[in-house]
Amino acid sequence: MRGNTLLDKMALIDPAYVEAADVTTAKAKNGGSAWLKWTAAAAVLTLAVFAGSMLLRPNPPALTMPEGTLPGGITRKYRDITITKNESAIVWPWEYRTISEQYTTLVLNGEEFHSGRPVDASCIGSMIGRYDVKGFDIYTDQEHQMTAEVYRINGVSERGLVAVKLDGDFYVFHRGSYAPPMNLGELLDDYTLEQTLPLEQFTAYDGYEENGSFRLTDDSYIWEVLHSCRNAAFVENDSRSQDGRSLSFTATSDALGVYKSVFRITEDGYIWTNIFDYAYVFRIGEEAAEQIFTYAAENSTASAPEAYAFSLTGILTEITDEYILVDDSVLCVDERDGIPFKIYLDDIRIRRHIEFEGITVGDLVVVSFTGSIQEGNVVEGAYSLSRGYLSGDGVSVPE
Repeated sequence: MRGNTLLDKMALIDPAYVEAADVTTAKAKNGGSAWLKWTAAAAVLTLAVFAGSMLLRPNPPALTMPEGTLPGGITRKYRDITITKNESAIVWPWEYRTISEQYTTLVLNGEEFHSGRPVDASCIGSMIGRYDVKGFDIYTDQEHQMTAEVYRINGVSERGLVAVKLDGDFYVFHRGSYAPPMNLGELLDDYTLEQTLPLEQFTAYDGYEENGSFRLTDDSYIWEVLHSCRNAAFVENDSRSQDGRSLSFTATSDALGVYKSVFRITEDGYIWTNIFDYAYVFRIGEEAAEQIFTYAAENSTASAPEAYAFSLTGILTEITDEYILVDDSVLCVDERDGIPFKIYLDDIRIRRHIEFEGITVGDLVVVSFTGSIQEGNVVEGAYSLSRGYLSGDGVSVPE
């Protein structure tokens, strides 16, 4: 997305993800960088997509509808209209929450840990023990508690992250208190980042200007350079501008419970990352940074931007016990080209919008998803359904 091409040190969200995410439904016209903290003080809140206990993504900017291709190879030709897409987040009643939204807090060795993303069983190490995990329902003013198995994550210190088994699946729980490492070496050791955090996809910047997206063939040399900077000090307060070149790597890690956050290296010798919910900054020096820049330039190939998520917009035309159909005819240059997309309701994150929020047949909706579109126009990985409104030649999703 344009407008928010590079965020400040407390953002560290690569906008290339967002631009690629909405290529089938939008290109940004403008944007903001307001940051919010999650709260349960009200039943309905307007906030950006949640990225951690302290860092949230900015509200998506206004979007225009271009030609594009949905994941799965479906080409769409939409009218030249504008979408204003502001995600509304509801504090859901207990029965409409996922298990990790219900049980959010663990106390381990005197430290509070908070629930996060699912983690694959292949990343799970030895069991630490059985502990109580708790959650709170603001609608009934009731605390819920259950005993769950807590595990180490392979290669990760339990001081920062653990895995909790909830309803048969594992979820990363991250330490809630702010306790940054003293230096880069401590971070590398606590999380064995060279094994748990692949550095593959990156976007190059010159100041706030994008200079393309690339894919690295091998990240081993970069980790060698970073290990040679083990004494690089943690920077507590950093107020430098974002001028100069930088490489913004996609930070996705099953073991760390991280999905498309940012690990960024700047030419003036700093690492900035938000993979641990707080902005961590380390000073590695200009020489080490230049070694990484040179290696990345010589050992990468141009690639398409990597989407954070995808979206499609259309009229909700059918609701069954198993699925809904969303038809995008209203957006097409030729309405006869419209496609009814099928979204299954087995994920509570979609079903709750129908049952609790009251989205119904005839509503214009925006579906966000992280998967692909399979045979039969089945949308995989749908995680959000928002009501929209068509006014003039634009679609808006209200707060």
